[in-house]
Amino acid sequence: MIVRYFDRQDESNPLNGRIVEHDSELLQILDASQNRSPFFAELLGENGHNLLVGIGGATGCVQYSRDDGRPPYLMALGRDQASSGEYLEFLMGNTPTPVPRRYGLPLELVKEIAVHFRQTGVRSPSVSWEEV
Repeated sequence: MIVRYFDRQDESNPLNGRIVEHDSELLQILDASQNRSPFFAELLGENGHNLLVGIGGATGCVQYSRDDGRPPYLMALGRDQASSGEYLEFLMGNTPTPVPRRYGLPLELVKEIAVHFRQTGVRSPSVSWEEV
């Protein structure tokens, strides 16, 4: 499936709107982004679904949703599913956006989920999902 990449923190990113047709291209974009301050990027699928990806060093998060803004909004659950009251922050439009730590994922798993979405347009079965 073809997806479009958008950097939701940096509107001037030359990759915004780029059509991503290959897994290797998607992985290259995600790998190149991991040294930035934590931020959100979005993959818009041609099937009417989106993947919002938080990227922050070795940690990230993923939300799967419809492109029309209607629920459900599903967050991938991390290994530590206990509600600790701690948050991760990812920038979106220069605004720090808190994400409960229970949704934190290792970046390698974030990339695996993103590749699965690029290939299929659906959420990955390799993690549990929770409606938010």
